[in-house]
Amino acid sequence: MSHSRTLFFSAFVLGAISMDDIPSALAAGKPEWAIVVHGGAGGDQAKWDQQKIDARKRGLKAALRAGGDSLSSGASAIDTVETVIRVLEDDASFNAGRGAVLTEDGHAELDASIMDGKTHACGAVAGITKVKNPISLARLVMSETKHVLLAGKGADKFAEAQGVPLVDPKYFLSHRGPANVDAVATNETDREEPHFGTVGCVVLDSHGNLAAGTSTGGTSKKLPGRIGDSPIIGAGTYAANDSCAVSGTGIGEEYIRNSVAYDVAAQMRYAGQPLAAAVTEIMRERLKPGVGGLIAVSNQGEIVMQHNTPGMSCAAADSTGRFETHLGLERGGAPVNLPKSPKAEISALIEQQARDWNAGSIDAFMKVYWNSEELTFSSGGNVTRGFTSTLGRYKKRYPTTEAMGQVTFTDLEFLPLSRAAMQVLGVWNLDRESEPIGGRFTLVFRRFADGWKIVHDHTSVLEKVDSETNAESQDR
Repeated sequence: MSHSRTLFFSAFVLGAISMDDIPSALAAGKPEWAIVVHGGAGGDQAKWDQQKIDARKRGLKAALRAGGDSLSSGASAIDTVETVIRVLEDDASFNAGRGAVLTEDGHAELDASIMDGKTHACGAVAGITKVKNPISLARLVMSETKHVLLAGKGADKFAEAQGVPLVDPKYFLSHRGPANVDAVATNETDREEPHFGTVGCVVLDSHGNLAAGTSTGGTSKKLPGRIGDSPIIGAGTYAANDSCAVSGTGIGEEYIRNSVAYDVAAQMRYAGQPLAAAVTEIMRERLKPGVGGLIAVSNQGEIVMQHNTPGMSCAAADSTGRFETHLGLERGGAPVNLPKSPKAEISALIEQQARDWNAGSIDAFMKVYWNSEELTFSSGGNVTRGFTSTLGRYKKRYPTTEAMGQVTFTDLEFLPLSRAAMQVLGVWNLDRESEPIGGRFTLVFRRFADGWKIVHDHTSVLEKVDSETNAESQDR
């Protein structure tokens, strides 16, 4: 069967199965709203004095309360993201807004971005020097222009035209003490900063919409004009209602090179990965240790916070009463038992099928099949419908352990059809004393509440397993 014909039939099979048969694993426990906040990755709280620790915790709690109050009153995700990040930008404990670190020449250049998961509308600013709350200017770029990103003098000029609160650039130096206000800063304080900085917020609101935002002063001692990932949609910020909302913190260049924020959503959307697995793959395998962290929330309200640095200031809350703040997470937030990817789960099921077959148990082999009259099995031009009929067909074809022989499944190819469906192509070989046979198969798996099940099996027997021609009309 050609790939195009197989895909067409797979789509037909999926369309024939009611979505009501596949309830979401998370639906029953989905919170009405959820929020995650970060205040920068990199810092090791063991090296901080108590004053810094207390200031960070207060700031995180204040931002989280503001977000929780906003969401519990029915506010939208996009409004809540802006509200929360403004709180963090006004707090000099964080590297954003007032607390921004300085460039090589001692000035603050600020970046921010925001994205609405419902509409994919987004806005960003970079290299601005006199806007009190960059996240609000980014929101105005989104709502009041046809553009996505404004930078430098043009962004500052846009801010003046929009009437947003402006400040003297010395505002960003004032928290460092009087000695640094009237002179170019030495950056000694920033050089000792124990965190990469950046603040961010991701939200699921009670209307089912997602949003994300990120704001930063960049990296300490950066070259004037340097722009990192925070204002880059898809790198440091991303939100889409079909998957998740993400905000990053760390070495921005690495997040840009790897399209980190978008890739989390892409893994969920195209590979069917759970949110935790997608974030973990990026943080543990894609990015080098010490690069940064991520916060994310799925459209089901699943919250993920991870970092591969010594620490990350972060906090989370939801409508069920969850309210927590951290300056670092055990194991960097990586799950003890990482959820397997759909590919790994299905591979394990196919391997178990082979073991069950080789143990002589067709009944155990059939446990992976959908126990429904809508199951379809096609081989040799004959189509069998229903679990019971398919089981009977196998037992008639292979009545003894000698007839069953020993099977192997190899050359597996995986093609996600949706977040809850996977097509698998492969080669099978049956080693037995009389008439060893083999061929190719196409399986369609569907994810149900109790796991992945085969909903369609198309099998062909070939005279030569490595040939796509000369198919015989036999059953597997």
